[in-house]
Amino acid sequence: MLRRIGTAVVAGALLLSFLYWAGKVGLLIAWLLIGLLLLDEWMRGEHLSLPQRIFLSIPILALWGSPFLPELVKGTVLSFVLLALWGLRQREPQTVHRWFQQSLYGLVGMGVGWGSVGWLLYEPYSFGRTLAFLSLVWMADTAAYFGGRWMGRRRILPQISPNKTVEGLGISVIASAIWGHFAVPWVGGLEEVPPFLVGGGVSLLAFIGDAYQSVWKRVHQLKDSGRLLPGHGGIWDRVDSLIWVAPAWYFLS
Repeated sequence: MLRRIGTAVVAGALLLSFLYWAGKVGLLIAWLLIGLLLLDEWMRGEHLSLPQRIFLSIPILALWGSPFLPELVKGTVLSFVLLALWGLRQREPQTVHRWFQQSLYGLVGMGVGWGSVGWLLYEPYSFGRTLAFLSLVWMADTAAYFGGRWMGRRRILPQISPNKTVEGLGISVIASAIWGHFAVPWVGGLEEVPPFLVGGGVSLLAFIGDAYQSVWKRVHQLKDSGRLLPGHGGIWDRVDSLIWVAPAWYFLS
């Protein structure tokens, strides 16, 4: 546990220091770098060939850039067509079906999911706004982890993620609702909804994101998505909640 806490403190401090120092440009750099590492982890886990990686990367990267560079929307549409044609050339129905599943999650999870993090935080950008949003997700994850570790008794998804408990989720919702009262107004975009409800909603979305990533790891027989972060695993193990929270916040706001 100490290793996990140490990694979180060091990595969080480095990220926030860089964002504070580099500002808006730093956000784009960090978002793109983390996104590329995330994309690589997912593609490695799926055992995609080099041509498959290329064909999937084109529409995903186009999705990331489309809100900033509207002309990329045309490139995104063209990429979807190329992606479909590449899938059909596999010929065998089972192979085509697997390619469809991979491309669908790649476009939705890796494309829209991670893309929304940048879309949401880039405009209007401020360090305080970024910190407030990240702190909401971190609060949900941290409260669920320690709440489940200290008080967890009843498992929610024993076949998928044995460490997730009713008590851990309940503590996460309560802690996120309380913290949401202070942090949500800083982020903005959901002024019509009481901040404590937004905070509780963030906790539930974070839980869903973590659970679905656990499903992916079990299907692919992986303990972690990677080994980059000691005590945590890979990049995806740490941003699985963001991939669900950010698009919901972005599109609702």
